[in-house]
Amino acid sequence: MESQKSGLSKFSKVLILLGIIAVLVFFSMIKSIAEMVGRLSEGTTEVKRDHLTLLRIEGPIMDATSTLAILHRVDKDDHCKGLLLRVDSPGGAVGASQEIYSALKRLREKGLPLVVSFGNIAASGGYYVSLAGEKIFSNPGTLTGSIGVIFQFPEAEKLLEKIGVSLQTVKSGALKDVGSPGRKPTPEELKYLQGVIDDTYAQFLDDVSTNRHLPLDSIRPIADGRVMTGRQALRRGLVDTLGGLDDAKRYLIARTKVSEDVSWTQEPKPKSRVEKLFDPESESSTFMHWVSGMKEELKPGSFFMWP
Repeated sequence: MESQKSGLSKFSKVLILLGIIAVLVFFSMIKSIAEMVGRLSEGTTEVKRDHLTLLRIEGPIMDATSTLAILHRVDKDDHCKGLLLRVDSPGGAVGASQEIYSALKRLREKGLPLVVSFGNIAASGGYYVSLAGEKIFSNPGTLTGSIGVIFQFPEAEKLLEKIGVSLQTVKSGALKDVGSPGRKPTPEELKYLQGVIDDTYAQFLDDVSTNRHLPLDSIRPIADGRVMTGRQALRRGLVDTLGGLDDAKRYLIARTKVSEDVSWTQEPKPKSRVEKLFDPESESSTFMHWVSGMKEELKPGSFFMWP
């Protein structure tokens, strides 16, 4: 009798496990179908008439790949008469921010009208990418500025000592393991890293000076990482005018001389309900938020980031 009960218990566990696997496979299939439908619909809804493009850059800028792909499409689209960049970002990785800035700059140099609108925050790398715009609109209370660079790495030497773990390092040069979490950096290493940060910071300052037509001496006093409001930024010459998204839209329409009822192409493309369900960035996807939360978002490195 006991043997039979034990057998039934194991059988039940197998059924539960198979059920979980079936559910995961089912949702995986739905996600794949949704992505396929999205790609097909994208190809069949290509805008053939003159339009303006609204590109949103939201959240930390950690990877430029998707944004660069969008800008490539805009570059090849002869019907796109202007680009409105809506920024709501605290910044991000140095390389990604510079890649997006450079791509936007190339579009503008090719003659595409490019206007920028700030949302709640456009700081550090978020401000950096905005420098490519010919006119920057900011809300009076937008948090912006934070011109600076930060380099961070964890230091876990004491923790490792407590648990009896040490790191043995074999390296080809004295600076090869700079930033190792297993030991404190030496004064010489900190000086070296400061030099790297100073050079990156100088690149940021040069681009602010060039695009905002401001002498470096007038930028340095406020380029110490401080954040400021849009109204304060206007007084410092970091933005052109105060206004919201609608103001920026009206300006771009007038600038490009298109009809007031011109169609707008949204980038990134709006997601369907099914796609939102599996999108880690979607508020409706609790499960995917939980999964993505298990991944480290900010890795050691240098960032145009606030705070």
